[in-house]
Amino acid sequence: MKKRFVAPLTEPEQQTLTSAYHHGEKRALRRRAHAILLSDQGHTITQISEILQVRRDAVSRWFKQWEVSGFDGLIDKPRSGRTPALDEHDHKRLQALVAEHPHQIRALQARFQEETGKSVATVTLRRALKKNGYSFKRIGHSLKTQRDETDFRKTQGLMKALHEREGQGEHELYYFDESGFSQASSVPYAWSPIGKPWEVTAYSRSRRLNVLGFLSRAGKLVYHTTTETVTTETVIEAFDQFVIQKDPDTFAVVVLDNASMHRSKAFRRKRVEWMSQRVHLIYLSAYSPELNLIEILWRQMKYTWLPLSAYLSFERLREEVHRLLGGYGTDRAINFEQALSYCSLDDTAPSHTSQRSRPLFLALYNAVSAKRSSLLGSMV
Repeated sequence: MKKRFVAPLTEPEQQTLTSAYHHGEKRALRRRAHAILLSDQGHTITQISEILQVRRDAVSRWFKQWEVSGFDGLIDKPRSGRTPALDEHDHKRLQALVAEHPHQIRALQARFQEETGKSVATVTLRRALKKNGYSFKRIGHSLKTQRDETDFRKTQGLMKALHEREGQGEHELYYFDESGFSQASSVPYAWSPIGKPWEVTAYSRSRRLNVLGFLSRAGKLVYHTTTETVTTETVIEAFDQFVIQKDPDTFAVVVLDNASMHRSKAFRRKRVEWMSQRVHLIYLSAYSPELNLIEILWRQMKYTWLPLSAYLSFERLREEVHRLLGGYGTDRAINFEQALSYCSLDDTAPSHTSQRSRPLFLALYNAVSAKRSSLLGSMV
């Protein structure tokens, strides 16, 4: 039996087929182009079918399509199918309506039917919204509208300067904050069989374990816990413990928010003492929790790391929280590379603004360092 091969390929045909083989959008096109190239190289239909793991008649059909229509014969033609329920105009109208009813799919469905005359199932509407880049997520609380955006941008720049100097070994940078853990806290999402959702006992009141933590991007965590109400004295005690545990030869910068306990007269008096021990405090701009990286740790612990069994009793919860805190940096840690994207001023402001403002932040840092050196010198 005479073996069948495609006619010798011209150089433009070889280039087109090679490009389709390496960069074709669909696997079927890449495989067909490969088959034609293999035939041009002298491979038989049987050999090609073994190489590509397809039937011989499929290879023969590709050869015929190539001979009749050339490269176009290797491309799948549009197939007939069910007419889409929503056309391009419907998709645009749906996007406009979802802005009015972002959390009420039934109201959205009724308005859409009223305006277009189309009766569409909610499942179809959800699918259409996902196709257009929407997702259904819990609405979050935000304080962004209450903050001073100029002050926020300046604080971003200051944090960037502090990160750079930390990388140069000039100081250690810590993020401080408090967080509470109780059996009445929000529990995480979890996969479960349909009709049999996971359940934990509901507590209207529960004892609370308060954690005061100092977190660095280098994986260090210093923490203090208490079941008592957190007061200024509690925060001062946590800072005193931090100073004791810190390397006395290392200069540490601690970033914290503007909670009243952090601004009280007693707390401000202690700042002078802590500065003499090479610990300097920097306050974040108001209503800017996303700048405090320790917030990421609290979220990870509450919604990802804590097992559901931790909520069975308060003692179990306290044990699990201490286990996670004690194992941070060895058993578990956070990669802050993605979390630090907010520090890139190029992403949050025009580049000319960030470049002009950066010297201001460095000058502010130098002023802080000079003040610290002067104060330390006067205390020696």
